[in-house]
Parts: sequence; C-alpha cells; structure tokens
Amino acid sequence: MAMTLTENIYPATQSFPPRETYALANQLQRAAVSIPSNIAEGHARSSTKDYMRFVSISQGSLAEAETQLELAHRLGYIPQAELLCLLEQTNEVGNHYAITMPQLSDTMTEGVLVTWEKQPGDKVERGDIVATVETDKAIMDVEVFKAGYLAGPLAEIGATVPVSGALGYITDTAGDVAIAAGEVVSEQAQTEMIPHHAGTPIVMPQLSDTMTEGVVVTWEKQPGDAIKRGDIVATVETDKAIMDVEVFQEGFLSGPIADEGSVVEVGHPMGFIVDDASKVNDTGVTLGADHKVSDTHKVAPHAAGRPAHIPTPKATPAQISAAGNMPPVPRPSGRQASPYARKVAAQLGVNLTGLAGTGPSGVIVAADVARARPSMQQVAHSLPQVDVPGQGRAMTSMEKAVSHAMAASLTLPTFNVTVNINTAALTAAAKARKISVTVAIAKACSVAMAKFPRMNWAYQPVDKLVERSNHDFGVAVMSNDGGLVVPILHGIEKRPLEALQGDWTGLVERARVRKLSPAEYANPTFTISNMGMLGVSHFTAIPTPGISAILAIAANGPQGTPFTITGDHRVLNGADVALYLVALKQTIEAPDSWIQDSGVRVQGTAAEAAATSATHVAPVSPIPEGNWDVQVVVVGGGPGGEDCARDLADHGVRVMMVNNEPFPGGECLWRGCIPSKAWRAAADNIRNRAHDAEMGVDGTNTPKLNWGQVEKHRRWVQTSRGDMALKADRGMKIDVREGYGEFVDAHTLKITPVEGEPYTVSFGAAVIATGAPAFVPPIPGARENLATGGVVTSDTIWNLATPPKKLGIVGGGVIGVEMAQIFRDFGTEVLMLERNPRILAEIEDEIAKALIASLEKEITVVTGADIKEASGTPGAMKLRYANSEGVESSFDCDIVLMATGKRPDTSKLNLDKAGVELDGAAIKVNTRGQTSVPHIFAVGDVIGGYMLAHTAATQGRVAADNLLGHASVYDQDRDCGVTFSRPQAGFVGLTVAQAKARGIDAVEAKMPMSIDAKAMITGETEGMIKLVADKATGRIIGVHYLADHTDTLIGTGVMMVAGEMTLTQVARAIFPHPTQTELFGELARRLLNRLRRTAKK
Repeated sequence: MAMTLTENIYPATQSFPPRETYALANQLQRAAVSIPSNIAEGHARSSTKDYMRFVSISQGSLAEAETQLELAHRLGYIPQAELLCLLEQTNEVGNHYAITMPQLSDTMTEGVLVTWEKQPGDKVERGDIVATVETDKAIMDVEVFKAGYLAGPLAEIGATVPVSGALGYITDTAGDVAIAAGEVVSEQAQTEMIPHHAGTPIVMPQLSDTMTEGVVVTWEKQPGDAIKRGDIVATVETDKAIMDVEVFQEGFLSGPIADEGSVVEVGHPMGFIVDDASKVNDTGVTLGADHKVSDTHKVAPHAAGRPAHIPTPKATPAQISAAGNMPPVPRPSGRQASPYARKVAAQLGVNLTGLAGTGPSGVIVAADVARARPSMQQVAHSLPQVDVPGQGRAMTSMEKAVSHAMAASLTLPTFNVTVNINTAALTAAAKARKISVTVAIAKACSVAMAKFPRMNWAYQPVDKLVERSNHDFGVAVMSNDGGLVVPILHGIEKRPLEALQGDWTGLVERARVRKLSPAEYANPTFTISNMGMLGVSHFTAIPTPGISAILAIAANGPQGTPFTITGDHRVLNGADVALYLVALKQTIEAPDSWIQDSGVRVQGTAAEAAATSATHVAPVSPIPEGNWDVQVVVVGGGPGGEDCARDLADHGVRVMMVNNEPFPGGECLWRGCIPSKAWRAAADNIRNRAHDAEMGVDGTNTPKLNWGQVEKHRRWVQTSRGDMALKADRGMKIDVREGYGEFVDAHTLKITPVEGEPYTVSFGAAVIATGAPAFVPPIPGARENLATGGVVTSDTIWNLATPPKKLGIVGGGVIGVEMAQIFRDFGTEVLMLERNPRILAEIEDEIAKALIASLEKEITVVTGADIKEASGTPGAMKLRYANSEGVESSFDCDIVLMATGKRPDTSKLNLDKAGVELDGAAIKVNTRGQTSVPHIFAVGDVIGGYMLAHTAATQGRVAADNLLGHASVYDQDRDCGVTFSRPQAGFVGLTVAQAKARGIDAVEAKMPMSIDAKAMITGETEGMIKLVADKATGRIIGVHYLADHTDTLIGTGVMMVAGEMTLTQVARAIFPHPTQTELFGELARRLLNRLRRTAKK
C-alpha cells in the first residue's frame, strides 16, 4: 500500500509484494522525499547506485536522488559511513531521460516503432528526429527536446509500445551507450494502481507547464451518465484558473470518482469511462490514496498520523533542473563538497564558501546548496509565521500560487521609477476607434518598447538573460470572486488594435470567471496593473520571476496619471526605465503618430522564421548614412530580391540589384514555379478530358500531346514575364546589373559581369537573395550522371527533347509528386522512391494520406527505399534500390530525376569577409531578415525554411520595411503553399498538431468535396477542406485543402487567416451558390455548432 512520510512507514526489514513495493517507492518519490525501494524491501545495499539511476530516470534530477539518500540516512536506512560514498556516486551516474511514445492523436493509445533514425551512442540535439512510429492514423516522427546521447535499451522495430511507454533513453554522458533494462521505470500510474475492470481512466490533465496537481471543483456528469467525445465531464482548479476537463471517448461515466475538493496529481485518474452501462460502478466509492488522489481541501487534525520516531525534514529543497554541461564550481577552500553539490551550486549561483554542510563530517551536499537558494514555497514559509487564532481554511490552488509568487518576489532586487502622463489624447483616440483604453495603453507600451527592448527581457538562473522580442503582455483583471487574474494579450508588437481588442473582449470575459486556457495566462513578458478606476492615487506593483518590469497605473491627478514601473535590477537599471517611461509618455501623449498605423507590419506569422536561429533585435534604424555608391545593394533577382528592391525604390531609395541572369525572376520564373505550371496546364487539359463523357461530350477522350507546342508555350510565358519584369524594374529606377556578387567587406561588394572586368561598389545596406540550388545526395552514380544528362534535377530538366517513356524519381516531396503526376499524364511510366516512411511529409497528415491514396492508383511509390545506385547513359538508365524490407530491385528508365530538395550554397559570396554568420548551410537571420551584421539582410531560399516564391517575396518586403525604419516581421504561421498535383493539396497557417504544440487549444472541422454541388457538377469530387480554429477565441488559424481548384480556393483561406477572422464572421458571410467557396461558411457554422454543444451548460 502506498504511504507518505506523514503516515506510518513499514519497517525496513519487512518484505513487500512487488506491486506494493512499487506503490511505496512511487508514492515516496512523488513526495520528493522517497527512499530506495530496494532498501525498503530489505535488499542488499549494493544496488543503491542502480537506484540512483532509477531516480534520475523517473524524476529527471539527481539532486532529488541525493536528497532522498540523505533522508534515507536520517531515517536509519543507510549507515553514516556509507552515505558519502553513495553521494559521490551520483556524479558518476549521469542523468537519463526517457524517450516516450508520444500521443499523436486524441484516439491513439499505442504506437508501433517503425524505424530508429539514430543509433545508441549517437549525439542528439533538441529537435532531432530519433525515430518514426506508426499511429492509428499515420507514420510520424518522434522528436526529442533534450540534447545528449541516445542510449538503450531501445524498443525493437515493430514493437507495439503504449502511449507514454519508454522507446529508449537520452543520457548526458557519451559513454552510457546502454542503460540496464532493470533501471527502467515508468512515470505513469501503473495498472495495478487502478481497480480491475474500472474502464478507461479520466486523468487529471496538465493544463499549464507549472501544474503538478489540480483540485476537482465540480463533476458536470454523474456515474451512469452517457458521455460522448467533446463532453465536459468535470471542472478542475489549477494553480492559475478553473478549467474544463474534456473527454475524447464515448461511453458512460463510472466510479470510483475523485471527491469534489480532492487534490489529484497530474496524470492520475479522477474517474473512469466504461463502454457499457452495465459496467458502471456507481456504488459511491471514491478514489483514495491507492488511486493517487493525494489530498482534499479539508482542515486536517493537527499533526495527525505523524509517527513520533520519524524526524520532519526542515524544508523541501528548491527544485533543481538538470545542470546540463555547466561546469561545477571549485571546491571550497579547506572544505569538502560532493561533486553534484558543486554542479548544483554552479546552476543556482550559490557560493559554497562559508556554507554549512550537513553530510558526514560536514560535507556540503546538494540539499545544502538547494536550501541556500530557497524556492518560492520556502520563501513563503521562511517569513515570520504568526499564530493567528481561528479555524483557517486551506487556500485554493490559485491563492497558494499567488501567495508563493508574491513571497518569492521579495528575493528580487527591485526599484521604482514614476512619471506622470497625460492620458487624455490617448483616451479620446481609443474611444474614436472603439478600442478600450486598456488595449490602447498596452499597444502604447509596445510601441515605446520597440526602442527599449531590454524592458521585455528577463533574468534566467544562473546569470543568463532571455532577450525576447515577442510582446506578450499580461494585464491584471479582477475576477468575479475577488481574485486577481492576469490574461495575456499575445503579439502586441505585430497586431493591429482591432485584432487586439477582439482578443481582449473574450479574455476579460473568461478571466472574470477564471476560465482561461494555459496559453492565455502563462509566461507574460511584461505586466500592466491599472487601478486608476478605483481612485488609487499611487501604488507600486510587484514583479514576479519571469519578467523584468511591471507597470502600475494609478488614478489621474493634477499632474497627470502616475505610471510607476517596478524593475528587476539584475536586468534593468534606473536609466533604462526612466528613458523608457519618457518614451512611453511621448507615445501616449501623441497617439496620432502611431495609432492609425498601430505597430509592426506583419507579413507572414510565427515568431521565428522557419529553420533560422533568431537574434531578437529592436526595430532596425534607417539605412546607414554615408558616402556610398548606392544606399542598398540587393544580390539576387528572384522574387525575394526583386520585391525588396521595388519596395525600396518606391520610397526613393537608391537601389542596385545584381543578378546572375539576363532577366530577373530567379529560379521561380526560369527553373521552378512558372515552367512546371506550364507543363501542369497541358497535363490538366489531358486529364480533364476524362470528365467529358460523363457530361455527354464524346470524342475528346483521346487527346494527343504536341511536345513542341508545349515547350513553345512554356518558353513564351517565361520570356514574356522576364521582359516585363526587367522593364518594370528599370522603370522604377532600379539599377539592374548582370553579374556575380561577392563581399569584399561589410560595406563593399565585388561584381563580376558576364563580360568585362570585375569592379566594386560601396553600399550602406545589403540584402542577400541568392536562392538555393537543387541538392543531389551522395548516391553512387548520381552526381557523375548529372554531366551526361542521365540524371536531371528541377534545375536541369528543362532541356528534354521529348517526354521520357519511363521516368525514375528519387524523392517524394512536392517537386517529386508534381513531376511524377505531370509525366504520368503525358503517358510516362513513373517509379517514385522515397527513403522516408511516407511521401509528402510536409503536408497535413489526413490531406497527405488522401492524396497518396490517389497517387498510388497511377504511380508506383516505394517508401522506406534505400537507393543503391544510378547508372547507365541517357535513354538507358538503371536505378537500383532496396525496399523497406531489404529486398533489392532495379528499374530501367530513360532518365532519373533527383527531386531531393534544395540546399543553400553561399560558398561564392565570401560572407566571412562581411562578418555574416551561417546556421548550417543557411544564412542565420531573425524574423526581420536581419543577419548577424545589422545592416545586411537575407531573404528567400538562402535562409532555409519554406522554399517558396511567395515566401521569399514576403521576406523581401519585410527586409525593405525594416530598412525604411519600420518594425516588420515575417510570420511563418500565416504562410501558405500549394502542391500542384491533381487534386491539388494546399495549406494556410497551422494544423491542429502545430497549433497545440504552440499552446493553442485548436479544433477543426472538415467537409468532403463529394457533397459540394459545384464539385458534383464538374465531376471533381475527390478531396476535402479542413478549417482549424482557436477554441478560446474562435479565430481561424488554419485552412487545409485537397481539391482540384485549391490554387483558386486558397485565396479565401489566406484572407481568413491573415485577417484574423473568426468563425462567427465567416459563418455570417454570404457566399455565392453554387460555388466551392460555400464550404467555408458551412465549415464555420459546423464548428460553431460543435463548440456550442460542447460548451458548459
């Protein structure tokens, strides 16, 4: 039976059955004061080092293990002479972290391991894909979020592993290639902790990153009630709000259920769902300690159940996270400290000199270090404790969180600065735009902060600063029950006032009843507390860890309204805050200078540009002044470079654009989007004839391809657009130069023309937009046959004399799929080889699966392929490969297309001479396109991420905006793309999985094209449209397509996501009939109806 230290503990010599032994160890671990289970069983102490690993796996911190051993010694389980040796062994063990089977869909309960992408001993980094698993819906990647080394035991390929079960481990020590199987312990509640035949458990969800337990507030359903997916069965109180518990399975609510008022740990059962009403347990039995319900909100008898012979620990040590690679502090002079104590001291910034040790012979151990840097709870309990008469009630979770946070704030070195501000003009301007003054003030704080980004930073232990550019401001709101709630307005720096107001209205409503989701209250970067409406003449607010400044706004007085900032002196000094307040005063008192163009121009979405390592910066100053040959030089004439140059020229900036082609347009015009879509148009006309007979048009089902005319039309489109672009550029006074550019230094570019001698130009600022060539992997024979033409890429396929009869394609991404289907429509036999478990990995899961099923009717697709060799001559090539089972085959074909993506090549730019840093092969930039050199920008394929023409063009306009002095960013979460297959796949914004990874409670609805009237009329009924929305705000954040006319339908989705439209707005819009756009209104109405039905009554 599981026991805590406040209950009777079994003698060390007593033997327990395995289930009870685990229960004892697990319960003691959860209390963070456990003793080794083998010691509790009376086993030999020789395996105590194994226990240390047991603890590090299950708890993730050797500091906890060290504390537990010390406690075990104090309880008499470990002799004093043995303790120091065991403590020293903690440094040898290292930390092990379980790689668990993720829950990749709401119906997933187990997964099958498909491949290991890393091997034991391989070094892994955050974000690496270490394995792939097959779920009930797809084959998906397993990503890890900790650096270290892969260690065994590893699950075997083909093994079925339950959700949260261990697949393998990551160790921080390179030598730990394998962890003994006996060391593996699951962190999940074991099956023996749950009553037999109880059904599927309803577990306490983790609703915020700080939540470890929750209080059951109400049961919205009772045992025996029928429930369905999406029903709210209970409400729970976290440390920050009261939130709904939603279920994702149909059945009947069954007991035992946790009492209202019970404190239930995250991941442990509150109740159960059974599949048949006859199985319902409605006997009134409630969950007890065996079922991991830890406490209830009741006043317990004083010191009840505490055995007299067990000493009470003085204080729970501060929680210690993994120290990573941080070196330990030196040993204190003349003193002894355990190795791990020195690591922890480095992590927490504790000076060991003069620190009293409680280990044997005064040795300093980790617990001593932890106590020297108290936690929030310890600070609260270290304050004077007054014996207050009366019967006290237990604090709610929110009250405890506030109490501990406020007590912890007393450890911050703070100071106050006050400035009086006249808010009359801002108030009038806000009312004129129907914006609340609160939102207007928050926006003003963000505008002023653009010049003082340090105000948005935060201190991070130990001795680190988190430099944040995202303005996610918390604004204090009084809840209906009198508590203080701080909802967060996200992305203030880049969103217009109207959008912020729309969010704020909903946030306030939910905050007053404490119904905020975790994403709506967790991790603000700056906080505003306004008590002016209460007539308060002056007050100072208290910052909490995680922010460096909080603004207190009092009532308006004769000198204006007092704005007081309390700052964290570890991040800010008095001058920082004073200058910021002066800027804020100017911003608020002159709102006309910014309120009409409220803040940052957002050209895309997510805070980080894809595949870049962001460096957060203040708004870029205008182009540096100087005696330059040109103000800005743009290297590259593709969509990114050309759009940037045009925007700058349109504002009167002297721009030179250096392009290595006679005409602008880049890869898109000459080797990518445009020529491939000309081929696609011809293929579409062939494919469309298949529908003619269904509609009564006979004699058109045998079209004949005229390749010469196809190519003539393609080249006409390309040359016409290239000529148009060049004339437009020169008409805008852009100085277009043909040649190759390379940097001489940070303000000089060397240009080598096609004819003539190289020359140099000086520039104030530069934009690099050189794209990325096709990548050919090191497959034997591939690169050698590029020269002969037997192997082609998306850059070199445009010289075919005739379509091949047989085509081998290596790569199952967008380019490979488009080319495969185009040539199949031209009559070519196609084999596609993909080394990953599925093609189209970049497309939303369900859309991709439906498209793959369609493709496999026409094209042979082999996934999990190992390509051995590409050999032969043009017209007689051979592809040799092995399938996923290792069976080798070969395919004779005319040519082989390497559709294996693109990779930036900056080797000829001499970036090191300009000081520009790389991130792998790509140029390292922030969300504004700014490189490590502030006046040099990079956009498009050369920075990685989405390698799409419209993405590059958007990033080019962002760079131009910043060079003109505006704070503009590219936001990937609003980007879009189309795969020109048939049917066409497309996306705008986020999938549900991506949204949930960002902390958004997302929901989706889908409709098949087969029920659409226009699709039925034209015979184009294959596919679907999916709409993704933020459940909390109703804002549409994603649209995903599989339809024959996605390329025209997608514009509606772009406007919905970019315009931050809500489900209600789209549901009320009038769409013409019969058109496929009607589906958007129907989808919005369906989602609204679903949300209404599942809302709490």
